[in-house]
Amino acid sequence: MFSEGAGVRLSMPQALLLALHVRDAAGLAPPVSDLLPDLPPLAPPAAPLVGASAELAGARAAGEQWARWWAGAFPGGPQALTSILPPRYPGLKGMPELRGFVELDADEAVAWCARARQVEADVLRRVPTALFETNLLGEVERELGRRLRTFRLDVVVLPVAGAHAWEVAGVPVVSLALRADRSAYLAWLRERLLAIGRLRGGSGVPGSDGGLTGV
Repeated sequence: MFSEGAGVRLSMPQALLLALHVRDAAGLAPPVSDLLPDLPPLAPPAAPLVGASAELAGARAAGEQWARWWAGAFPGGPQALTSILPPRYPGLKGMPELRGFVELDADEAVAWCARARQVEADVLRRVPTALFETNLLGEVERELGRRLRTFRLDVVVLPVAGAHAWEVAGVPVVSLALRADRSAYLAWLRERLLAIGRLRGGSGVPGSDGGLTGV
């Protein structure tokens, strides 16, 4: 956190973790779009529901339904989580194939999420960045020649393989592996802060939850 009312907020939304586990465990191949980049497999990997060479019945339809769910649920707030929870799975109405896979994978997905949270906690403990972020902000402000006005940068973190960054519907997304590499993460963050500072003279733009909010 940089100062009161300003800073970076990183979150690993449970709804997205559960959905990605279903995707990988069922071997779904959702179509890529502006709202759904080609996200790598989870790390640690999800155990398949069946043998890797077997295609589950309904997998193609479920992949398309998964992409629709993602487009409506991203960046994965409380309503997104409720949408794929039993017993009603309210966000999966009209998606029978996807719901079937969610039901099959639910217990393992929840257990996997708990393990992923532990990996995240280990990363945050091993690679603290708060002081580095504060120093980085000072460097960026000196480069811009002015102070950044109050802002909040909400970043979605996903535990997928490799060090990657994306932008989805205006929301920055990074892999946990990128967050775990302090130098790579700070280099990525520096570019984001410079972009914020240059946008409308550093005022930021109105954003939705999960995006950039400037005052």
